[in-house]
Amino acid sequence: MTSSQEMVTVVIPTRNRPDMVMRAVQSALAQTHKALEVIVVIDGPDPATSAHLAGVTDPRLTVIALEQNRGAAGARNLGVERAKGDWIAFLDDDDEWMDEKIAIQMAARPAGVRYPIMSCRCKVVTARGDFAWPRRLAGPRDAIGDYLFVRRGLFKGETFAPTTTLLAPKALLLRNPIPKSPFDDWEWLITCGRVEGCALITVPEVLAVHYTENNRVTLSTCHNIDLALNWAESMRPLLSPRAYASLLLQATGGEQAARTPAVRRRILASAMRDGAPTPVALATFLMHSLMPVGLRRRLRQAIFSAPGAA
Repeated sequence: MTSSQEMVTVVIPTRNRPDMVMRAVQSALAQTHKALEVIVVIDGPDPATSAHLAGVTDPRLTVIALEQNRGAAGARNLGVERAKGDWIAFLDDDDEWMDEKIAIQMAARPAGVRYPIMSCRCKVVTARGDFAWPRRLAGPRDAIGDYLFVRRGLFKGETFAPTTTLLAPKALLLRNPIPKSPFDDWEWLITCGRVEGCALITVPEVLAVHYTENNRVTLSTCHNIDLALNWAESMRPLLSPRAYASLLLQATGGEQAARTPAVRRRILASAMRDGAPTPVALATFLMHSLMPVGLRRRLRQAIFSAPGAA
């Protein structure tokens, strides 16, 4: 069976964003890969979204309206369980895809990898401008945790694999479901890194649009820094020492961590005691600690807008 004939199921969890989810659904149904179904899981009572989706007549769309909220992980896992396809593509309700996203990813799956998790570059829309992330691609030889967290430069966007870019075998998701976690997307990829035959692969094309203006909670924007740090520390057994140190110093050690000396000391002590910090990770943490956010952003913009910048 060729890649164009293999069924792909798109799973979109949503709640209380009827206009946004319609944009996401339309971009999924517009895929050039035609062996496709779209499952929207409405995560709790939401008449407005149900009414909007009822107007879509494409028979490839299935809507599952839950009576009680399960959270994003529970909604995604339910979509996986109901999927007819052997491949699952996740799409956040406030993001969208380019038309050839699934086709290009399916064609790019490497031979000899049992559980390929296919990602792609995406257009990241922020209040400060648009960026094409990641700058560095993941390949079959990269340990997933090391790729995600061990950066070679000082600024975020070098490595990036948001849920909205991911396409993976259903067999992998049944074996290793999305965990119920405050940072379930990160945690799923980290745990996949411990599954034999699993690899994260980024195709170089920009195939998705990822919006950051809709109050997403990430490690650097989480207002509960204890929650973020407790989660990061719980990931230590699943990561290499340098990936763990980089998770603390580069991913978690951002704007929130810069608030108080006590938090900075906690991050640095855990990274030094239980991890293996790289010079770049330590330099990034120092920059986060000493340099105002606005100055960091201006410096990043100057570096990456310069001629010849990656």
